[in-house]
Amino acid sequence: MFDNSTLSQLKQLKKDIEDSKEYAEGIVKGTQRKFGFVVLADGREIFLNPDEMTKVFPGDNVKILITTEQSKTKDKNAKPKVSGVLQALLQSPLKEFNGRYIIKGQGHFVEPDLPQLNRWIFIPPAARKNAAAGDYIRCKLSRHPYPNEKPQAKILEVIGNLEKKGIETEYVTSKFQLDPVWKDNWEESLADIDFSQRKDMQDIPFVTIDAASTRDMDDALYVSKSDNGWRLLVAIADPGAFIISNSELDKQIAQRAISTYMPGYAIPMLPAKLANDLCSLAPDQVRPALICQIDINATGDIVSHNIVEAVMSSKAKLSYDDVSRFLDQRDDTITSADCSNHGHVLTQLKELSDALLINRKENHLVIPNRPDLRLVLNANGKMDRIELQNKNSASQVVEECMILANRCVTQILDDDAIFVSHPGFRPERVADVCKLAEEQLSLTDIDVTQPDGYRHIMKSIDDDALDFPLRAVLSRLLSRARLSNKRLPHFGMGLSSYTTFTSPIRKYTDLLVHRIIKEKLRGLPPTRCSDEQLEAIQQRQDNSRQARSQMEQWLKCQFIQPLVGQNFIGRVSQINSNGFTVRIDENLIEGFVETRILPDKYSFDPMRLRLKSKTLTIELDQAIEIIVKEVDCDQRSIRFTLPIAAQQAQPEAQKKVSADGTK
Repeated sequence: MFDNSTLSQLKQLKKDIEDSKEYAEGIVKGTQRKFGFVVLADGREIFLNPDEMTKVFPGDNVKILITTEQSKTKDKNAKPKVSGVLQALLQSPLKEFNGRYIIKGQGHFVEPDLPQLNRWIFIPPAARKNAAAGDYIRCKLSRHPYPNEKPQAKILEVIGNLEKKGIETEYVTSKFQLDPVWKDNWEESLADIDFSQRKDMQDIPFVTIDAASTRDMDDALYVSKSDNGWRLLVAIADPGAFIISNSELDKQIAQRAISTYMPGYAIPMLPAKLANDLCSLAPDQVRPALICQIDINATGDIVSHNIVEAVMSSKAKLSYDDVSRFLDQRDDTITSADCSNHGHVLTQLKELSDALLINRKENHLVIPNRPDLRLVLNANGKMDRIELQNKNSASQVVEECMILANRCVTQILDDDAIFVSHPGFRPERVADVCKLAEEQLSLTDIDVTQPDGYRHIMKSIDDDALDFPLRAVLSRLLSRARLSNKRLPHFGMGLSSYTTFTSPIRKYTDLLVHRIIKEKLRGLPPTRCSDEQLEAIQQRQDNSRQARSQMEQWLKCQFIQPLVGQNFIGRVSQINSNGFTVRIDENLIEGFVETRILPDKYSFDPMRLRLKSKTLTIELDQAIEIIVKEVDCDQRSIRFTLPIAAQQAQPEAQKKVSADGTK
């Protein structure tokens, strides 16, 4: 028997051992392999071996015991191996997810369509809903793998297989939960509009300029010549006149946060009757609107501006193509009657937009025109081709007028707006930017972290005079524009601050800005959006963008899969330490070339975004020949490689590229 003293010593020893252990909480991070990590609040990443990783999912919040094991190698300088042992599952965000139905022998599983989760989850017989192998499904997690390593799921919906027309749209819409069902009685919650309290501007001949197929039109324009310039009226649809703040309908709209436009399919932020009918500035329809009245002088400077709540009626819907043909006078024989009827306004709008564009180039920044890409589908809902959407004179007119109106609203709202902030270069790349500015432009002592410095460097670039793709490199060192409650600069536009109110049918933040405008007009304190609410809206907008990207990539994979093994000429569009992306000239599809599978060894220059081997140098915008190597539609992955002959002939090819002026 132990005496009391011995027992006390044993208890103390046990306590000391326990106190010496290090416990921590963190978020599980998956990898493409079977192991993973737990990311702690202090930034450390603690290794989880494959056995431990089978008990959790990426994104889980867990408690671990951190263990340290001396390296078994003979290297005395080798660092100890730090690992984690799971102690508890604190929280798991994984509730519902999408994937493919897999049958393996007697087992039925779902292969989750989730990043860094490369394992199948068992579906028991009672939860299968008659799904067939290869079906795309939506599931609910019914049993977490912690602590027994045997997760289970049940099917909520069988979406269909690849033979189903439009399966890509249905699947992506389901995966990203983009299309919630509106409640049957949503119309009952709409506010009544008292048009008598609004300024009557129905006699003004506004015109709407948009794509021919657009139904949710949020803007209309009118301009008149003044003694020293122009008076521009920008009418913006006013859905806030119908939607009561914090109503159930408003909360549903906030959940969408933005309209999503996927190839061949649009998911409006508002119910279709609101987006395409009651709010849309369709021709000859009486509509509530916010109208920004702006006086501009002959050099494109803003002289004065104000906003009124009004009732108006657009007199015509004109397509970008028709207006562009009219303004450019390319073919008078096919000019639409509507364009001719409103020719004086269109001509004045073109003169004004030219002055505004010159003014922005001189005093702010104008991003060089880069064509958008539009996927065109065939009758079966598959990709037929990709079209380049170049900006024409009509779209330039609308863009300049919208930017001008947004700048005026930014001034009117002072510090009470929801701002679109663009912080310029990523902080960790500032040193590289300064070195490139000195190397390529002979610019020194320039502070690129400030708007003036950023504007200076971007205006100093002469693309034709440089043999290095400086603008392309710098554009890839930029941060992404984000929403903010604070008045912060928009480096990309060269403005001290910027907000938007011109798309309230399509963007929830613009609808919120409308409410702030009205509160200002009525002398009421503005309703501010919390940082948490704004971050949630930002995430939903990012979710929409990611959905569109995945949908397009899936269609591209299907299109190019029959072309595996074929050679194409393309242009380098992205570069990182693992390889480079090439966009094919013929069909505009991009694929990744992984340098580790190429014969030569490549070194990566992160400052110049350049890959170099003994025989080949890869830079942005460089012309290059590739072979379509492999396509994985499930992972939405396209891989290219380089022809051996092209690598051996590279020095001559480089001369040819340079001589042709294509580099």
